[in-house]
Amino acid sequence: MKAIKFRSKFLILGLILIFLSCNEQADVVVPPQSEDAAYLFSFDTTNPNKVLFTANPDVKTWYTHWDFGDNSSSEGVEASKIYLKKGDYNVRFKVFTEGGEAESTQTIVINEDFQGPNILKNGAFDGSNSWNVLSISDGVAVSFDNDNAHFTGGSWGQVGIYQAVDIVANNLYQISMDIKGGPLSDSWFEVYVGMAVPEQGSEYAGGGIRMGLNTWGGCGNDPFEGDFSEVSCGGTGATFKFPTAGTAYLVIRGGGSDYGDNGVMIDNIAIRSLE
Repeated sequence: MKAIKFRSKFLILGLILIFLSCNEQADVVVPPQSEDAAYLFSFDTTNPNKVLFTANPDVKTWYTHWDFGDNSSSEGVEASKIYLKKGDYNVRFKVFTEGGEAESTQTIVINEDFQGPNILKNGAFDGSNSWNVLSISDGVAVSFDNDNAHFTGGSWGQVGIYQAVDIVANNLYQISMDIKGGPLSDSWFEVYVGMAVPEQGSEYAGGGIRMGLNTWGGCGNDPFEGDFSEVSCGGTGATFKFPTAGTAYLVIRGGGSDYGDNGVMIDNIAIRSLE
């Protein structure tokens, strides 16, 4: 009888050890390898500025992230990107797991600027035609000199410019503009696209900030120059779409304590359909 009881206890102990061993193996997370972050890319046959990206990680449920090299990003194992400006872009694909991470980077060369039509009028600022000034509070002024819009001043005032555009429902658009200036002190400069109509004397916030400089957020304190999407340190990004067709308003406004000697100059503004 004692032998039977001993064998039973031994069997139970063995089953417990097997169970614990299986649990330990189940908890082991296999880290991603370098080949899991490898990806292929190709150019769209009808649009040389559109690049198609495809990755093939070992586990499809791993978290993935694309950095397109122009301050924009995406998730998933497949992605596409339309570049508006010619240049070299270092595109990074990254895989994250509980066991670790892996990434790879390739350089994408775009030979020409995107040629899609600009739905804005007078984005090159040949005078102030087509643009409306949004007066909000005294202190910051805007002028249209030397083929650009030039924001100057301070004293905690703010001013904006805006233009109405017709948009198509569920169509993806991208904003681009050249920006130059700074350093600024306790100041901001922001881009909006919204359906609300701008009102004189009121701050505009329709659609939320798309791109922005903010000296408290880490940009604008030093001189800056380039495409706004690359200089920006705030906002949801340069692309947008609306669920319904209609009139939207591109509003660019800025203000703050001191715009310095150089102020902020913007030029070559475009809103282009990516579809």
